[in-house]
Amino acid sequence: MQLIYIARMRILTLLALVLLTAPAQADMDRARQAFASGHWQEAASQAEQAGGAEGYAYAARALVAQLMLEPDNPDRRALTRDALDLAEAAYRADNESAEARLRLAISLGYQGRYTSTMRALFLRVPQRGRALLESVVMEDPGNVWALGTLGAWNLEVARRGGTRGMEMLGASVEAGTGFYSQAIALDPGNPALRYFLALGLIALDDPDRTLMAWQQLDIALGLEPRDAFEAGLLAEAVQLEGLSGDRHAATAWAVAQMTQ
Repeated sequence: MQLIYIARMRILTLLALVLLTAPAQADMDRARQAFASGHWQEAASQAEQAGGAEGYAYAARALVAQLMLEPDNPDRRALTRDALDLAEAAYRADNESAEARLRLAISLGYQGRYTSTMRALFLRVPQRGRALLESVVMEDPGNVWALGTLGAWNLEVARRGGTRGMEMLGASVEAGTGFYSQAIALDPGNPALRYFLALGLIALDDPDRTLMAWQQLDIALGLEPRDAFEAGLLAEAVQLEGLSGDRHAATAWAVAQMTQ
């Protein structure tokens, strides 16, 4: 009798887990479909309903995608706060989740756009972002987005802080291009990585790296987008390519994309 009771309890426990997991998985499936088709708010809403580290991190990802692709959105600051809140919720739910740490680091980067350089340093925003990214790469050296975001982190420190900023934070342009190169080698068909590398280098207005920037942009434009996010970035890449004959205009456009 005791064995029968134990078996029944196990079955009931498994059934309860299935009933609890199924709705969350359905929400995540809808979130991924919405993201792939470019419905960022719907993707964020569905993922947030799923909850947990996975759901909150994916919701933050959707809002950051909206921020990247809608530079004229009047609610950018509110969207940034929402993305950061969701990423923090994902991290609280599971601080060992690589995706939660990655999305938190990226959301912190967007928060930094609306924070002065000195205040960001005082609040240790860039330091925290780098530590999160490095922890992901240490555990998973093949995490393409963590590598690419570390590349972006180094290039942004170089742009905003110059030589002094790079010395303070241990950043460099060489490290930035190196991390991007690692990510691109792992996922050569990813147009977003190549576009972001080109954007970061052009924003620096460094003549020594101009050739690399335009080469990467040209390769990106020859790739097929795999979802609405990549399609949106490639549309931006076309705009940037149109400025290739005017160095100053290209730099100003790139900086605007990275500061809005």
